[in-house]
Amino acid sequence: MKTYLNHLLVVFLVFLLLGSFIACDKQVKSKIVCTNADSLVFDAIDSADFGRLKMVADEQEKAGNISSVEACRWRGDALGQLGRLAESEEEYKKGMAIKTLKTLDDSISFIGCVGGYVQFAAMRREHDEVLQTIVPILDMLKTLSVPQKDVTLMCQEKMMLYMYLGNSQYFYDKTADAEKSFENAFRAACELAESEESWSVSQTAALAMHNVTTVYLAKNAFDVVPKWLGRADSLVQFFYHRPDAPESYVGLMKALLDIDHAMLSLGQNRIEEANNYYESFSKSAYAQTTADGRYKVLKYLRKAKRYAEAADAYQCWDEALGEYRLAPSVDFIDMIVGKYEVNLKAGRIDSALAAATYAFEYIDSALVRERRSEAARLATIYETKQKDEEISQQQIDLSHQRFVALAVVLVLLVIFFVIYTIVRRRAERRLAAMRAAQERMESELRIARDIQMSMVPSTFPEREGLDLYASMSPAKEVGGDLYGYVINGHNLYFTVGDVSGKGVPASLFMAQATRLFHTMALQGLLPADICTQMNVELSGEDNTNGMFVTMFIGMLDMETGHLVFCNAGHNPPVVGGGEHHGEFLEMIPNAPIGLWPDLKYEGEEIDSVKGRALFVYTDGLNEAENTSQQQFGDERLLAILRNTHFNSARQVVDTLYAEVEKHRAGAEPNDDLTMLCLRVS
Repeated sequence: MKTYLNHLLVVFLVFLLLGSFIACDKQVKSKIVCTNADSLVFDAIDSADFGRLKMVADEQEKAGNISSVEACRWRGDALGQLGRLAESEEEYKKGMAIKTLKTLDDSISFIGCVGGYVQFAAMRREHDEVLQTIVPILDMLKTLSVPQKDVTLMCQEKMMLYMYLGNSQYFYDKTADAEKSFENAFRAACELAESEESWSVSQTAALAMHNVTTVYLAKNAFDVVPKWLGRADSLVQFFYHRPDAPESYVGLMKALLDIDHAMLSLGQNRIEEANNYYESFSKSAYAQTTADGRYKVLKYLRKAKRYAEAADAYQCWDEALGEYRLAPSVDFIDMIVGKYEVNLKAGRIDSALAAATYAFEYIDSALVRERRSEAARLATIYETKQKDEEISQQQIDLSHQRFVALAVVLVLLVIFFVIYTIVRRRAERRLAAMRAAQERMESELRIARDIQMSMVPSTFPEREGLDLYASMSPAKEVGGDLYGYVINGHNLYFTVGDVSGKGVPASLFMAQATRLFHTMALQGLLPADICTQMNVELSGEDNTNGMFVTMFIGMLDMETGHLVFCNAGHNPPVVGGGEHHGEFLEMIPNAPIGLWPDLKYEGEEIDSVKGRALFVYTDGLNEAENTSQQQFGDERLLAILRNTHFNSARQVVDTLYAEVEKHRAGAEPNDDLTMLCLRVS
């Protein structure tokens, strides 16, 4: 599966934000306020006032001082800089639709509109559109006699067009053609950097070579990357040495080249060097505040096999997908598969399953889009006129295939109508039977849910000095979470557990675990011994489905506050109080119950938790996802508990439940949610 999307978004979004700066020498232009259209336009650009640039374009077009194609070009640039990307693309397309170019300025503006438009097409992976659009424009450039005042501008446009052409050729595995296009882009970049024009020209030249480097990095072409990264390093020096270079853009370029060096070093297995470059990059404003920077963080962490950090980084990237208008594609699914991989390898099973389900739902539309892309690829003419015969033959073959396909469809339609009447009656009878079966199943599931909910306490002890409350919300009709308590003398046994999987199998396993906990707590066993005995009962040959349960089991002396506990692979509880007003409990994790029958579980103890609330939960809380698949997270959980004044155990549980519902914002629960809170005083 090709993974070009990993570099496309960054390459082209950066140019959308930066590429429309026009290289204008501030020393040449008069500081006296001018009234001609060019001066008004360039004044707005120099001051980076892109709202004014759009207004100037509107007013000057209305007054007849600039043509429609010029106005479209400047409006497209202004809207792109303002982040109004859809409107920016529409302006470029309007400019391209104007076929009557009366002056040289019109032709230059037309080329500018094309350059702006292909950025959007490339960002959406429409490489056939990029190729068909760019090739005739490059031919047009060769015929133009450009005046000296516009040489730098045309050089910039040429550099960008060759860069996009090379990227699309590389996508179609035309590596030799891509290399030639990139070399043309490099020559233009060198001319720009050496022209001593404004700082934006030098920066754009260096940025172009960074983008070429990114293309090769995405294909792990580590034999080629050093050449292009060296060129980017060389060109950026022109930008660094300009006294008027804004500090923010200097920081951006350093960050981009740092992550390029990090990826190259990582690919060449120079791990320490890679991590040093990455640490420098991760501290930049670009990495910390932009979607593109966060995505580069994610890309590095995934490649470096730092899966837990990568899983966190994926949450930051989800919000950017809608902004880029990505249609379902194989590359899009590959991104979701990446999210699945890092969550799986980080041990976040439920998040991995959610990502896999999300990818599966999109696969049909992605495959349709991929077939259309392949068909467009066959029709793309971008090399020479010698391709014409090949394309014509392919079109003849396609026409023949369509004729055969039409004949087959007609035959199938006849057969279909012949058997339709017979099948329809049978289908109606089967449908009625299925509806009846479904109603019976739903009724049985409702009964099963009632039985399961009856197995967990709905009332809690009213004992002086003890405040205990818990709740459970299954994601489906029945679930695999559990909680419970047993009072044995002055000891309170309590537990929270999470069975692997969901549905009826998980609920049956949950019932067994709940029964065993109650039985052994009444025998007065220590929590570690309870876990050991439950593991013997639930693992081995009888556990043919390989199910398991994570559990936290505690035994609290309600008189002294002494807590003995054992954690069997469960989320760490939060204990209140202390210097930070709440911390995750550090403990021996042990393994989940039900995997290996010979394990002996280790227990731990705390002298006293009197006056300190203890909050135990399942991962349906911290891994709850909203519609963008962003998780609730451990940090948010801890922050809420630290800032929630304890009035009662129920108040704490209800507060967290309300916060989770607020975070989901209407998304369906992706896992069962169970919470238990207690405090002794």
